[in-house]
Amino acid sequence: MAGSGDDKGFDRQRSIALGVITSAHGIKGAVKVKPFTEAPENFSAYGPLHDEVGQRYQVRIERRVKDQLICRLEGVRDRNMAEAMRKTWLYIDRHQLPEDHEHFYQVDLIGAEVQDEHGQAVGIAAGFFDFGGGEMIEVTQHNGNRVMLPFAPSLRQEVNAETATIRLRIDPIWLEPTAKTPDDEPS
Repeated sequence: MAGSGDDKGFDRQRSIALGVITSAHGIKGAVKVKPFTEAPENFSAYGPLHDEVGQRYQVRIERRVKDQLICRLEGVRDRNMAEAMRKTWLYIDRHQLPEDHEHFYQVDLIGAEVQDEHGQAVGIAAGFFDFGGGEMIEVTQHNGNRVMLPFAPSLRQEVNAETATIRLRIDPIWLEPTAKTPDDEPS
């Protein structure tokens, strides 16, 4: 198998996802990667990455194509090997990342209390997404409903991983349940 083994295995607590392989590229083993890093070129800047079974990969970025990177992974020599890696998430050990008290890692905010601009609890952060229109935060409200809220920097009043709180400017209509239409009902 490609990469070099790591007897520590995969530890979700110490690993941060930096990207996912979306497809093979060409016939010589290159892969397309959707990076999750703020700056795409940082995808390979911190050292070897690993997958969920603990395989380690030295990564070299060849070029950027739209919102993805064309990369070479050490040990992946042909298209068949690259195809087999489709949908593989690539992680880095937290200790390999730089200490930065000005920024936060989204994974550290999952489970944080989300508040409106007045400090009223809205719910708990369940996940973060970017579908192309900007960052979104999924919030599980105290009544069990889930809502997606914009997580744009202009709406963030406070983000504190140490106290596990996120304070956002929230339009109240974003929290209203959506009305079901007859088309939403199963037939």
